[in-house]
Amino acid sequence: MNATNRRRTLAAVCCFGLATSFLLNIFFGLMTRPRPLSAGTIAAVGFLAVLNVGFMIGAVCGIVHLLREKADRLGLSGAALTLLGWVASARIMVLIQLQSLLGKGVPDVPENSIGKILESAPMVFVSIVPVGILFPLGLVILGLGIWKAGPAGRWAGLLLAMGGVLFPAGRAVGIAPAIFAADVVLATSFALLGWQMLRRWTASGEPSASVPAAPPYVMAEGAPRT
Repeated sequence: MNATNRRRTLAAVCCFGLATSFLLNIFFGLMTRPRPLSAGTIAAVGFLAVLNVGFMIGAVCGIVHLLREKADRLGLSGAALTLLGWVASARIMVLIQLQSLLGKGVPDVPENSIGKILESAPMVFVSIVPVGILFPLGLVILGLGIWKAGPAGRWAGLLLAMGGVLFPAGRAVGIAPAIFAADVVLATSFALLGWQMLRRWTASGEPSASVPAAPPYVMAEGAPRT
């Protein structure tokens, strides 16, 4: 019981961390601000992206744990796609950081250098960018699993699936309102999931009754000892 509650609490903390991170995306506006960001802000976004990898792993493991009884296959497949795509998203973030620095102006380096490099090696582009579509696809599957199993409120599952649809519409297509909407919807969904995980911890946090030890074996008088 203690080990289960410890993992559930860590998963809830990761969910809250992701919710905060998606809201910070709106504040930083790396993909939506018309003016170039400072080098410090661009670096902060990179550090946050690394932290988000840990948050996502913990949150997804918690969701898989919630779905293990009624939607185990959806949980496992959705988790695998989400994590594979999230790693690709972190790699894409590096490209966005570098492009943002070039947008500020770097001496002797053309602003379109990143695009030209990727154009020169199409397979490198394919290995970085399109793989990221696995992340929203995984979110949709996890959202459907939560909606089907109902372990943490069906609204949380619906919002998670909606975030999976809005995420590529904003990031890949470049629709600014969709970027804001995806961040708000995903922040709300992960916050709800974290809250439900904590509620489950509170409900099951009572120490389990100790199991009495088995009575000692009494040997018959004169029986040989082994």
